[in-house]
Amino acid sequence: MKTVVYQSYRTSNVAPWITRCMESVKSWSILNGFEYRFIDDRIFDYVPSSYKEKARNNMLLMTDLGRLELARELLDEGFERTVWVDADVIIFNPPKFSVDIKEDFAFCREVWIHHPKLFGVTLPITRCNFKVNNAVSVFTASSTMLDSYRMSCHSLVENMPRVFDPGFVSTTYLTSLHKQNPLPLLTNVALLSPLVLHDLANGGGRYARLFMEKFAYPVYAANLCSTMNNGKHMGIRIHNGMYDGVINRLLETKGGILNQYLPR
Repeated sequence: MKTVVYQSYRTSNVAPWITRCMESVKSWSILNGFEYRFIDDRIFDYVPSSYKEKARNNMLLMTDLGRLELARELLDEGFERTVWVDADVIIFNPPKFSVDIKEDFAFCREVWIHHPKLFGVTLPITRCNFKVNNAVSVFTASSTMLDSYRMSCHSLVENMPRVFDPGFVSTTYLTSLHKQNPLPLLTNVALLSPLVLHDLANGGGRYARLFMEKFAYPVYAANLCSTMNNGKHMGIRIHNGMYDGVINRLLETKGGILNQYLPR
């Protein structure tokens, strides 16, 4: 199947760990004989000004639509399958990572391990939420979901409530759809919350174990959630050094640091 893998990110002030992530995706694409394309901030040229205004120029909301518009353009160009991969996704076991699907589209299974908040106070309990995200999104030429999703993005942003949610047309929307009618999901991409990132940076731990117990599938790639960088989340300071440490451990073990906790 003629496949193109595409990504987008800025070209200045790029953290080295982000570059490592994108290089892993490019190498994986070459390994599989896929075409690879990088689009810089030109991705925002695919987003109408009216959408940008409603989205308050939020990069996440704009990129959510931009990747879909690019997928449509690439399919119209003649590709049979498009694979979008977020710039902060590291593929740490390329030979085993696959996007071959039975359906004509797929998003990602998400397990979010966190400490909930009550009235702004982080509680000393652990919760696990099951969601759907678009960190890796696959569409084939026969997919009707692509155009349906594109139109939904416009409609959702046009009617977006005052309470601002940068995941309004991605995780929030896709999770809601999935609850109504299960969507096809990739089950080999982990999304790592601060608690799990901290565990992995330190060699493993109970949150990494809990994550794998709940995720229940072997993983060969991971979304590292760059939006949390340079901030404090769940009492954990997230920084470039932590990301580099996590990437090192994932690559050195080919994901074994996570998959060791997979239920037998």
